Formats: sequence, C-alpha cells, structure tokens
Amino acid sequence: MPYTGGPLNELNGKMGISAPYRSVPVMKLIRIHKPKSKDELVELIKKHFEEDCNCGIKSQGTVEDFGRNLYNSQIKYWGEYRYSLKDCIQWEYDLFVVQSLKGNIVEKKAEKILRQALPEYLFEEAEGYLDEELRIDILVKLDDEEKCGIQVKPVTFNKMRPEVILFNKGANKRWGKPVYYMFYDDNELFQNVEDIVVKIKNI
Repeated sequence: MPYTGGPLNELNGKMGISAPYRSVPVMKLIRIHKPKSKDELVELIKKHFEEDCNCGIKSQGTVEDFGRNLYNSQIKYWGEYRYSLKDCIQWEYDLFVVQSLKGNIVEKKAEKILRQALPEYLFEEAEGYLDEELRIDILVKLDDEEKCGIQVKPVTFNKMRPEVILFNKGANKRWGKPVYYMFYDDNELFQNVEDIVVKIKNI
C-alpha cells in the first residue's frame, strides 16, 4: 500500500517540493496523455522534463529528482537527515505515480455516480485555472450555467494538518461559487453521495 503521510508529508508540504510549478502538474499530464500503467506515467514525467511536448506541460525533473529534492530539504527543515534518499524517492513515487493514478480513477468514478443520481446536470472535469489554482476536480453545470464544484478527496483528508485544509478551502473560496467535498474510503467507496446530491439540488 502506498504511504504518503507522516513526517515526509509535512516536509514535502512545507518545502513545496510537489508544488506543480516546482515539479509537474501531474493530474493534467494524466488527463491529456492517459497513461495506462505506473511505468508509463514515470516515463511521461521524465519525457516532459527532457523534451518539449505539444501539450505545453513541462516537468521540472523526474520522479527521482523530486525524491532527491525532498531528501536534500531535510537539512534545511530539520537540521539532519532523518530519511534515506531511497525512502524519499519512494515517497515521491507513491505521491506522483500511485496516488495520482488512483485519484484520476476515483474522480471518474465520482463523475459517473453523480451523473446517475442527477441526470439533468452536466458533470465535467475542471481544467486549467479551476483545477490547478482553485482546487476543483469536477465542474457541475445546469443549462450551461456553472452551479458548483466538487473536490474528490480520501476521507483521511479531514485528518490532515489544518493549514492544508485551510489552503484548499481558501483556494475554493476564490471562485465565488460553492465547492463541495466528496469523500471516499480505502476501498474507494464514497461516503457522502446523498449529502452532495441534496446540496447540488438545493443551489
């Protein structure tokens, strides 16, 4: 099972190692190129670092590079090396490759469930500014009017550091429309579908 929590999560967040402009906008990469495997995604990230692509996405390094950045940032943050380079590369691999592919599959699943529950609404992937800056995964429309946004998150999101939650909510708020959180468990089962459906209907 991938492990992307713990002290390395804190280090990664505080030092901005996986910020899209310092690494790669990985969900955008997945949406455009649709990799079918973990190895394919690793290669895609590497290719977008070494070569220019028509899609316009540029990676700032490979997964190994991101792991190295995490490893090197320990001295500045903790004043010592608490984790090996291997641990740091594995952590970034789990974050960028394993979790990102899972996240993409779960988002598609969320869209399908919402479409079935609310067939009169249009549900589509949020892109560009909405996705990257405002942290919105799914855009909800009715009669061509944007009604609200959905963020698809693991239920463990609620246990993250308050500043991470506040950062997400702050980004959502800048949109000026409601953004609701759809939570899934370890089995990728959604916890609050009925609640979300009611909220969308009540807008």
